[in-house]
Amino acid sequence: MLVGIQGTKSFSDYGIFLRAMGTALSSMSTSDKKFYIYSTGPSSLNSMAHEFCNVSERSLRARGIRVRVIKVPPKWIKESILDIDYFIYFSKPKEPVSDLVDYAESKGVDIGIYRY
Repeated sequence: MLVGIQGTKSFSDYGIFLRAMGTALSSMSTSDKKFYIYSTGPSSLNSMAHEFCNVSERSLRARGIRVRVIKVPPKWIKESILDIDYFIYFSKPKEPVSDLVDYAESKGVDIGIYRY
């Protein structure tokens, strides 16, 4: 499963991040053997993604699933949007979503918007 993530600089709730990752993992098909997170930042969100991978790597590897975080620019996600299985956006309430969310939605990609 390929997951794209993006957020605002004000987002800082790791618990919400974990809930989003749990949702993504639960929607994986049993035949998927990789869980790749393509992160467009900001740096605090990149750190959360790396922490999640470090903590969950052993348990996922035991189930035969490779987990990895790859930092990419938003342009890369836009160009590869049809390969993304799930796109997640993190922000605080009342903050607008990015144009990448609108673009992913227009291409029929599953989207999760997490606000707290």
